[in-house]
Amino acid sequence: QCIYQAIADAHHAYENATPMLDLKALQCFVVVAERLSVSRAAPLLHISQSALSRQIQALEASLGVRLFDRVGRRLLLTAVGDDLLPRAASLLDQASALSSRVQSMAQGEIGVLKVGATPQTIEGLLSRVLATMRVHYPSIEISLVEGSNDYLLEQVAAGGAHVAIAALPERHAFAHQELFMATLYAAMPPQWPRSRGRHLDIRSLARHPLLLLRKGFMTRAVFDRACVRANLHLHTVLESDSTQSILALADAGHGVAVVSSSALLGRRADDPRRFISLTLDKEPLGHMVSAVWNPKRARTSVLDPFLRALAADIAARPIRPPALGGSRQSMP
Repeated sequence: QCIYQAIADAHHAYENATPMLDLKALQCFVVVAERLSVSRAAPLLHISQSALSRQIQALEASLGVRLFDRVGRRLLLTAVGDDLLPRAASLLDQASALSSRVQSMAQGEIGVLKVGATPQTIEGLLSRVLATMRVHYPSIEISLVEGSNDYLLEQVAAGGAHVAIAALPERHAFAHQELFMATLYAAMPPQWPRSRGRHLDIRSLARHPLLLLRKGFMTRAVFDRACVRANLHLHTVLESDSTQSILALADAGHGVAVVSSSALLGRRADDPRRFISLTLDKEPLGHMVSAVWNPKRARTSVLDPFLRALAADIAARPIRPPALGGSRQSMP
């Protein structure tokens, strides 16, 4: 009995609820009210006069008020109609603007995009891409999520970022677009003897203090795997979240900083011989960097313009590992 009463109460509430306004009916009202003529309004609405009259009558019945006084063949707005007109016109303008915004979002012309990247990628790559996006897609709002490679992948999986510039593990469930191969470099202190070669075997780092990124960055993961393969036990001075911090310490002579080639894009090197590609058994150490997104989540339409801008920037200034060849140097 209680259930039946609840159903009855709900039905009564529905029957007596404030009527929902029909945007089409409101448009009919506004066009007629602005011209005070059904005959002049009907062609503009592409309907017959009789159909337009029925629309107005249905709206009046739904609202429970009269919107027009009919004096002979003339129409005059009632007080309620006169009050409703500017509000209805404003509501229709808002609905039209909302519809246009949704269409623009569907076409990738407007929207919000959360992009994840490591600090060095933001500095060396995204800073230029974001400038391009502001010029060509000013209505796309981009916010950045900064962190280590592992953190960025967690954010993409959880929905904290729509896309991330990151390196993928061997097994993953992400959708991705490969961007460039990042290679590992040793940033040498300026006062140390300059290398005459373009490549340095990581075994040469065994006797020197190292400045590394923390675990969680792909640069660190690639370096650690190479150390395991080479059976190396190294002396680490600092583990940092900041490439700039370890490069600054290398500049001050406190050790060798191990960084990704992408971290050197925005850095002006006074002596390029200070930055040497790291190898193991003559193979460069590196990892593929990709644009990564979650295929299980709704794909935002503004992702495609961003991916195009990203690809265009990389094509204009390719990020490639240095060509092998030349002498390979051991550090003193």
